[in-house]
Amino acid sequence: MKKLTSLLFALLLAILAGCSQQTAKESDTGVAAVVNGTEITKRQVEYLYQRSARPDMSDAESANLKRRILADLVRLELLAGKGKEMKLDNSPDYNMAVYTAQKNVLAGLAESKITGSQPPVTADQAESIVQNTPQLFAGRKLFVYEEVLFPGVDMSLLQSLDAMAMSGAPLTRILDELKAKKIPFNKTLIALTSEKIPPQILDMLGKLKQNTPQVVAGKGDKISMILVLRDAYPTPLEGEQARRAATAMIALNQQNVAMAKAMNEVLNSAKITYYGEYLKKADGKSKLLALPEPDAEKTTQELRKKILLGAGLSVSFILALMMVTSIMRTLFSMTWLPPLWFGSSASVDQQHYDIRATATLARQISIGVLVLIIAIVLIFEVRLLWNRLDILVLSGSMASNLSVRRLSRQTCWPAM
Repeated sequence: MKKLTSLLFALLLAILAGCSQQTAKESDTGVAAVVNGTEITKRQVEYLYQRSARPDMSDAESANLKRRILADLVRLELLAGKGKEMKLDNSPDYNMAVYTAQKNVLAGLAESKITGSQPPVTADQAESIVQNTPQLFAGRKLFVYEEVLFPGVDMSLLQSLDAMAMSGAPLTRILDELKAKKIPFNKTLIALTSEKIPPQILDMLGKLKQNTPQVVAGKGDKISMILVLRDAYPTPLEGEQARRAATAMIALNQQNVAMAKAMNEVLNSAKITYYGEYLKKADGKSKLLALPEPDAEKTTQELRKKILLGAGLSVSFILALMMVTSIMRTLFSMTWLPPLWFGSSASVDQQHYDIRATATLARQISIGVLVLIIAIVLIFEVRLLWNRLDILVLSGSMASNLSVRRLSRQTCWPAM
């Protein structure tokens, strides 16, 4: 049942990704089977196969894997048909499961899109990591250690525990002290290689004496920690194996950075309101987990930047319109009004000096070049701000400044 449920979500992923049913044709994208009138396409089978196949599989193993996938899809279709007969597709559980699956698929596709756009890792980058972090490669070790976590950062308590550890007290005695003070704790025995251990923990483990507790003040989550190194075994990575591991490490770090940056931007541009029991804020004195909230300071900074950018674009647009007006009056002895501005088609009395008969070709070319430069600057600004300002703000900023034409109708710029 668990296998069929997992396959159901995988099939939903395939359908939402574009693997829709197709007409029956004996081709690579045709029908693989028909179950009670419902088609299962080869494309669906191939989609699931690509996510479970190993690169070193033989032809026979690949064929058998596809057949197992198709068999599971057939069983899934039969069970889904039975569910429809039982009217389960009208139940609240079904609607909630479909909704959750859709959100998970969209979030997964978005994450894949964000993390999949990173530049490939070069051989030089991988070699540099291997050479500059020997503790992860030539000096790589398997650390076996105990980690004790307990809530709060009581410096007086931590100092007394540290003094006990420095005097040679074993971990059991320190834990008895926590029990006496009725402080809950969680002790875990961990065995990890160097590259899988957080850098701060790895640095401490490298300096610890075997079986000697180390008390650590917690950060961020207000959790304190005790580390005890039990053993460390050399497990070096060298040659091609080290370069492959370094490449994977760099790629994973790039993906994590990209994802963290994207989530930061999405969160800080969002409006989130919590209700009921979720309205209560998590603070250092409570055990409530912190809920995602936009950074108010960053949001304010972003709004300030948008206002400044919008104002800069507005000023540029105003100056460009005034310059174009001056050029039109100078070169053609006419008042130019944008078609969007009311009264642009109305006739305006012209009392400006007409230089069309006296302007030299060089002067006309220079004015044409000036118009071209103005257009290029405006296009560059719009392209620069396109992704940094909302489209409504961007277009509204430009459209609203057409009102400057009312001033230009009454202002005569000096002839150039």
